[in-house]
Amino acid sequence: NLISISLSCFFLSLYFLLNNMIYFIEWEVVSLNSMSIVMTFLFDWMSLLFMSFVLMIASLVIFYSKEYMESDENINRFIMLVLMFVLSMMLLIISPNLISILLGWDGLGLVSYCLVIYFQNVKSYNAGMLTALSNRIGDVAFLLAIAWMLNYGSWNYIFYLEVMQNEFEMLVIGSL
Repeated sequence: NLISISLSCFFLSLYFLLNNMIYFIEWEVVSLNSMSIVMTFLFDWMSLLFMSFVLMIASLVIFYSKEYMESDENINRFIMLVLMFVLSMMLLIISPNLISILLGWDGLGLVSYCLVIYFQNVKSYNAGMLTALSNRIGDVAFLLAIAWMLNYGSWNYIFYLEVMQNEFEMLVIGSL
């Protein structure tokens, strides 16, 4: 089933590329008085192509794990962890908002930790701790980017790519 979705995303990405299409979807999650929480999703050829690769790899992991881990009595837990990893990766891919990217990144970190310690022994616990600590470095970078984006008034980085590119070029030129 994941393979068919992967192929659909692949051909859809080609269609988006050939027709120069981009879909920017906003979903209002909560609206309370004058405050609203909005989730935004960006579908373009590149995000669809990345999603097709992620889905293809996940489908192969699930396919081969069914035979490789057939004697494991908790294989359903492993497959659910792989699917949660894929969902977190999808959120990371299609989010043009730094807050939702941070949620996807932390979801990847948590599920990665759970996958690394799946076979519960001392070596996997140590590797899991290394995974969690490495993920915290990415968290710090995302939090710094979120604080930097406060200067622009929105965490949707897609609106400020041109401005940020000019600032980055000035930063590089200034450091020379």
